[in-house]
Amino acid sequence: MARTFDYSKWDNIELSDDESDLHPNIDKESWFRMKHRARVEREEKEDQEIKELERKNDENNNRLKIINARLNGISNNNNKTKNDDDEEYEDVDALKAEAKELEGLINTRNKRISEIRKKRSWNIDNICKVSEEKTIVNKAEAQSLKASSFKPTGITESTLAEKVSNTKISDNNIKETNKKSENIKEDVPNTVFNSVESSTTSTSTSSSSTTKVSKAATKERLQVLSYNDYVLTYEDILEKYSEINDFEETKEYLFKHCDVLLHEHAQSYMLLSCLEDEMNGKRERMKLVCRQSQILSHITELGTSMRRDPRDVVLPFFIRIQEKEYFTAFISAINDFIQKIIERAVVKRKEMDKERELEDEEMQSNAPLGPGGLNPFEVLKQLPEELKNAFQSQDLKQLQDVLASMEPSEAKKWMKMCVDSGLWVPKDESIFEDEGNVYEDVVVEDA
Repeated sequence: MARTFDYSKWDNIELSDDESDLHPNIDKESWFRMKHRARVEREEKEDQEIKELERKNDENNNRLKIINARLNGISNNNNKTKNDDDEEYEDVDALKAEAKELEGLINTRNKRISEIRKKRSWNIDNICKVSEEKTIVNKAEAQSLKASSFKPTGITESTLAEKVSNTKISDNNIKETNKKSENIKEDVPNTVFNSVESSTTSTSTSSSSTTKVSKAATKERLQVLSYNDYVLTYEDILEKYSEINDFEETKEYLFKHCDVLLHEHAQSYMLLSCLEDEMNGKRERMKLVCRQSQILSHITELGTSMRRDPRDVVLPFFIRIQEKEYFTAFISAINDFIQKIIERAVVKRKEMDKERELEDEEMQSNAPLGPGGLNPFEVLKQLPEELKNAFQSQDLKQLQDVLASMEPSEAKKWMKMCVDSGLWVPKDESIFEDEGNVYEDVVVEDA
């Protein structure tokens, strides 16, 4: 039967970072260095012993060769006439005894050498060796992760073209995207969303327009379109990543889609998603997205510190995150980021309310006056609460009930103002001249 391979030599593998015997009060790095130094010193001592044993074996082997040569010579001359007078002085038994003793010493030393090598544990220094080194340079350039490197694909323009005639880019869409980019920039200055510059002006283009567009406005428009196109292209991957709760699944998904998720546009998307979730009252989802966003940020920072492409440090990051100190700092960074999102959401709501008020004021100031020269918004503000609610809800039955509950003179006063402002168009204006009820003639057109 053929002899099977002996795998026992792999049973004893020593890891210098093994924490099984580490006391909690001992510094981990110092413990690793001490273990490594002790192992190196022990192996150096064993190597010296092996070297000395092999040296003695070489000397004994040389002596054994001489003895064996003499014994062979004597044996060959037994059948011949002894002409050499020195042969009678050779002690054959002594030579054989010496040879046997030397063989025993050699065997003992070989067993000791074998024992040392068998008991020696495998470690990073001796478990393998380099037989050949070769460097292969791939001339193909890797996909860039810079926001400025992603050229607009035209998806946004083609989508807007379905809604806007003559394939014209809508100013409102660009303004809305600029507003979204401003949501997070003020509170997180170190994020990767620096590439999308906010502006209070927008670019409008048309085939019939001859207006010259400034270079800055053109660059801004391309940046906005680049971000929109990226999100529309990879939205499924981004959304799936933002909803992963398990670390191991996150690592596998990120490693699979690192080109997409480690792009600057992707990290900007995650930041804005955090703010949007918080403003929509989705606190738990916001916290999860914040964690996923911080994973991307930490990998990018780790790549920068190591002067490596972020895609090359995905696995090293998840190895490092298992360290207690690094994990504690990571959790602290997540909590700080969550707090910034919460604070920014409060400020953003106030800004949106103020902006809405300004838009309402602008719309009210520019509203057309009614047939009586009154502003419908100003009249609506002056109406009693119940009457105002009836007009805003455009509920004819509610409006009639409210007017019926009022004094006729008071009802006529308010309804006359509504007619003059255009809020109400009566069938017959003569109802304001008699003493009848006005609620029966109510017809609401533009409440």
